[in-house]
Amino acid sequence: MSVTSDLLFAYLRDVFYGTPDTKLEIDKLDEDFSLFAKGLTYFARCFTQYNDFANALARGDLSVTPPPPENELAAPLKSLYTNLRRLTWQSKQVAMGDYKQRVDFMGEFADAFNTMVEQLADRQKMLEDEIIVSQKHAKALEQSNLLLSRLTHYIPQQIFVIALNSHEVLLINEMGIYEVDKDPDYVNKLMRLLPFHHNKAGSYYTEVLIDQKDTERYLAINYYFVQWGKVSAVALIANDISAEKRQLRELENYAYHDSLTHVFNRFYGMLTLSEWVDARRRFALFFIDLDNLKYVNDRHGHSEGDEYIIRVSKHLCKVSDDTVVCRLGGDEFMMLIPEIDKNEAQRLIETVSTEIENDEYLDGKDYSYGISVGIVAVDENNDLPFSSVLSMADERMYENKRTRKKERRYQNEHREWWGF
Repeated sequence: MSVTSDLLFAYLRDVFYGTPDTKLEIDKLDEDFSLFAKGLTYFARCFTQYNDFANALARGDLSVTPPPPENELAAPLKSLYTNLRRLTWQSKQVAMGDYKQRVDFMGEFADAFNTMVEQLADRQKMLEDEIIVSQKHAKALEQSNLLLSRLTHYIPQQIFVIALNSHEVLLINEMGIYEVDKDPDYVNKLMRLLPFHHNKAGSYYTEVLIDQKDTERYLAINYYFVQWGKVSAVALIANDISAEKRQLRELENYAYHDSLTHVFNRFYGMLTLSEWVDARRRFALFFIDLDNLKYVNDRHGHSEGDEYIIRVSKHLCKVSDDTVVCRLGGDEFMMLIPEIDKNEAQRLIETVSTEIENDEYLDGKDYSYGISVGIVAVDENNDLPFSSVLSMADERMYENKRTRKKERRYQNEHREWWGF
């Protein structure tokens, strides 16, 4: 019996730690354990498949092949895998202009995703309205080449009529001349970027990215295949939408960052904390509250209070490159640091607290900086939801704040007693 026990234990240990080429020698077991050994071997195979699949998902590898259907152990992960692949596909569809995509799972992320898509759809609608206006202008201008030649100089878009075979410019307006003067190869660049997979009469629309002297420009182009006398040509109406594209990127950036400190905001912090907890990552959560911010605001004005908040955020950002710093609002910050335990976290925050208390900006000031901190160390064995982890850190922060107040009160009384 002891040989059988040893073999079974060694096998389970090797399976758990992922030892390569792990094999259970069934012929060496007691005969009564043969059926159990076969079942254990099947379970070990399912566990190994589950573990490999989970590690691949944790790395963000969605190209991994899921375990086979008979592996019921991996069913929840396969459901997560399916959701992530769908979300990836939906994101690609949005990137290609399909603004009907909506996400009805993943909680707050779904709300943010759907809001972003709706904003993109609204902006697309605005551009389409502009396109319709441009098309109406173009249709009216086609009545006469002479009238078209004169009127195009009063239109703010770039307008070109270009021979399809030779790329000769047959008509160009003032805005087009301005672009060609800056870049003589401008027309050829446009012709190379246009998707000429159709040449039937009618109007078409596309957006292109054009590089000019290390400058990226986005153009919205309506183009029409026309007969210009005896020459087959294409008429282009181009709008520079670079500013709109930049504004869209800025809006996306604002969605994740705090406007005062430029660190991540509460939305991004909650999203990251939830992801780390769900992935069973090992990390430390710091819930940080600024001491005496109200006093600074009341006595020295909100500009000094804002400076206090900004300088603390800069100290927190210097901790390490992989630290996630978020301003939760007002005088509260959250800091997430991967792969450290509670003792390491305690030593680190003591160093940061000292740096904050000795900030050079405080020279000559009649007030001080300080932070109260609650720390929760999370590892792969954590079963608490992210909201509970955050609440625990919040409670520990208030406990730390009460302790610090008592210490300061004792120190003040001690100074008064001794006449300091």
